[in-house]
Amino acid sequence: MWQRNPTFLEARHVAAPRSPAEVPSQTAVVARAAFPRGNPYMRLRDELGTVFTDAQFTALFSCRGRPAEAPCRLALVTVLQFAENLSDRRAAEAARGRIDWKYLLGLDLTDPGFDASVLSEFRSRLVAGHAETLLLDTLLALCRERQLLVARGRQRTDSTHVLGAVRSLNRLGCVTETLRATLNGLAVAAPDWLRVHAEGSWNERYAKPIDDLYVPQGEAARRAHAEPIGRDGHTLLAAVFSPDAPAWLREIPAVILLSRVWLQNFQIVPVDDETGAKDDVDHTKPQTTRVVWRTSSEGIPPSLLMIASPYDPQTHYARKRSTTGIGYKVHLTETCDADRPRLITHVATTLAPVADRDALGSIHADLAAHDRLPDTHLVDAGYVDADLLLASTRDHAVTLLGPSPQDTQWQSRQSGAFRLQDFQIDWDRKSATCPAGHTTTNWSPDHNVGRTVMRIRFSSADCKPCALKENCTRSPRRLLTPRRREEHAALKAARAREADETFAEQYRWRAGIEGTLSLGVPTMHLRRARYLGLAKVHLQHVLTAAALNIGRIIDWLAGETVASTRRSPFPRLISQAA
Repeated sequence: MWQRNPTFLEARHVAAPRSPAEVPSQTAVVARAAFPRGNPYMRLRDELGTVFTDAQFTALFSCRGRPAEAPCRLALVTVLQFAENLSDRRAAEAARGRIDWKYLLGLDLTDPGFDASVLSEFRSRLVAGHAETLLLDTLLALCRERQLLVARGRQRTDSTHVLGAVRSLNRLGCVTETLRATLNGLAVAAPDWLRVHAEGSWNERYAKPIDDLYVPQGEAARRAHAEPIGRDGHTLLAAVFSPDAPAWLREIPAVILLSRVWLQNFQIVPVDDETGAKDDVDHTKPQTTRVVWRTSSEGIPPSLLMIASPYDPQTHYARKRSTTGIGYKVHLTETCDADRPRLITHVATTLAPVADRDALGSIHADLAAHDRLPDTHLVDAGYVDADLLLASTRDHAVTLLGPSPQDTQWQSRQSGAFRLQDFQIDWDRKSATCPAGHTTTNWSPDHNVGRTVMRIRFSSADCKPCALKENCTRSPRRLLTPRRREEHAALKAARAREADETFAEQYRWRAGIEGTLSLGVPTMHLRRARYLGLAKVHLQHVLTAAALNIGRIIDWLAGETVASTRRSPFPRLISQAA
């Protein structure tokens, strides 16, 4: 577990950086006696040495204070911990008691090891120092020195959902738990102030978690149940933001979160004191306000902005086909060259609702910053769009290979109908000519959801009497919506490439990334966040990638090649007969 109050605030320093030492002779003798045919970790030490050095981590430690455990060893233990899916305590015990770990770490047989809390402290230092990718980058740099990784090869990317380390709550449960968490936070930060301003009914409503409370069924009953909670929250916020309240109360994170959740789920409407009628436009009657539960008619924020849990505000609701949940999304990019090991070169952790295509630009930018860009990038349809096809080639000289967006209009599905490519478009003169010979210059750009299309409208005077109208449009006039010139050309080229016979042969290499995700899910719990917050979850994914790379490097050094996909006897027999 990640400690809530990590000890990295205590000043510790790294001793003078040590050069990679030889394995102690006694450790080597015992290890080779225990494993006469070798061991994966022993082979890794013999081939790659210590992997990490203390000098790489000096910026994360203070220059004074108690000496810290050697960071290079902590880094290696952390990677091994994720490779074997061990807890901090089990990892510390393995470093203390397993001879293959001692050999890899270069420890004496009598080395007492370290306390398990040091691993949590080390992870906290990586996050605080914005060094989440340091371990993976170091491992990849070592692979490049050994020619296990080369630039401008072939890589593939895919994503999968990650469930947050919090319970999935509906909106009513979220607001209840948010108010409860705020009251608990204020009880610790300002107990005397809260004792004065808390109402008597709050203890009965918010002393227990949402699991122990009765939640009514039905929309009307739920709305009636939510509005008293909304009034309690607004009462608390009004007290916190009153002029006589201490100003520092407003800066407590739980209070800030409460105000955001209440803004997203409740609204204040004017209500007449006597009749209860809303919207007294003449203002002839005394007015008061009422807290009401927001519905879709009043406007609910999109999932990218909607807070789903007070305990991890960065988790968001997302849905992909039949899979729903709150959490994050992870994108893995790995090499897939035939003559080298499959190595994960990039890890991106995003908010769950972020579309795959919106993450591709940052993936390419990060790969370019570390000189790891591929020549061909294999992706699925979620990463391919006209602007991304253009930007990948123009900005990074990368060929984005994947199923391109297809024309979904009815003309593309009906034989003999006129599609976009049947029209002659003159981009310089901004004119278009239809198959019947009619020309239009009615062009206008349309910007929508980050994309720009050109809306080209033909005249209804030409379209209505046209003899070809039945195969052209079902509207009074034809409307064309191509992308911008360069994007249109990139999309056209991509569609033509898919029609080529070599596309299937090239694209078949993408399927291997599914195996990488499948390997990380059961063995390393890739789809379950261990920690709270995007930065810590990203560190988890980076360490998972480093652990996968370690295993693949060990297999490669042992001469084990990537096996082909296994098939059952019957399909294998039929393919051989064909």
